[in-house]
Amino acid sequence: MTANQKSLGIITICRGSSFLEKAYYKKLTLIGRKSGIRVFVFSPREVDFDTRTVNGFEFRDGEWQKRNFPLPAYIYDRCFVGPSYRHYKPFVEKLQNDPAITFLGHGLSGKWQVHQMLVKSPLLKKWLPPTDLYSFSSLQRTLQAHGSAVIKPIAGTHGIGVVRIDKSPEGYRVSGRNRENQPFEKACRGQTGLKAFLAGFVGSRSFLVQPYLSLHTRDGTPFDVRVLVQKNGDGQWETTGRAVRLGDKRSITSNLHGGGKAVSLSSFLANHYPAKTRSKIEQQLDRLVAELPPFLESEHGRLFELGIDVGIDTEGNVWIIEVNSRPGRTVFKMIDDPQARIHSITQPVRYARYLMKHA
Repeated sequence: MTANQKSLGIITICRGSSFLEKAYYKKLTLIGRKSGIRVFVFSPREVDFDTRTVNGFEFRDGEWQKRNFPLPAYIYDRCFVGPSYRHYKPFVEKLQNDPAITFLGHGLSGKWQVHQMLVKSPLLKKWLPPTDLYSFSSLQRTLQAHGSAVIKPIAGTHGIGVVRIDKSPEGYRVSGRNRENQPFEKACRGQTGLKAFLAGFVGSRSFLVQPYLSLHTRDGTPFDVRVLVQKNGDGQWETTGRAVRLGDKRSITSNLHGGGKAVSLSSFLANHYPAKTRSKIEQQLDRLVAELPPFLESEHGRLFELGIDVGIDTEGNVWIIEVNSRPGRTVFKMIDDPQARIHSITQPVRYARYLMKHA
């Protein structure tokens, strides 16, 4: 096996020598080194396809060092989709289309595309909230049918731009998080006022509209369950960990970037649901987590790790909220689950080694 075939390149959005998740990539580098795999970080924009080399960064001697590397045969995509991603997307796609390169997994494109794939499964379909592309008319239909609605950006992250809309005696009440991820509330007089506000808020972005679900505790604290699933060293899907993320009462989302905290799933369910309901929730979670990764992969193409966000309403009904192909790991550090935290970091290297052995 050649040197580049024993290398794992992590692609991410770099600004000079600055890039996010350095602590995580440092751990991946050290784990890879023990396995005989060279791990380094680079921007997709820095690839020279003529020489098949790339300028990137490797953690050595206690610091990140800039070097020129042969283009790796295996790539771990950590280019988060956001405002600057359009500058990277063509370069990522060129790497994906290179026959000599294998991606550990191909990133999911957006909430609407994921919904359209999952709704094809008769089993998963029952856990999906009614979902439509946002327009003012689709919002009106949802409000008419359910009384309250939520709109969320198709390409959004961290709960930014997620908004709840309720009918009120004066017209409508709008609450959620703005583009700066700050909570806000606003009253709109009639449909004209609501339409004018949402036109400015949505702008040219694409949103989804769904009924508002009571995904909160009895005292109004929003929460969801984050399940991290990854492929292991045998190429099989495995659950790395589960945790509950609790949000700020002023928010409608439980994202940790919005000031939330995390607790263990078992203790949370024991504190908030009776035993019979708890058993039903756990059974549904087990089925959902077993079914979703292989089904989504069969529709989408190769995946290797997913953050599955699951909502549980006040009646104990389970809902698929979001599926993320570039999941974070902070939640397992916050609940002091060392096994989940270690597995979340080691599995990408184990799976890369599996692919290298079976190439």
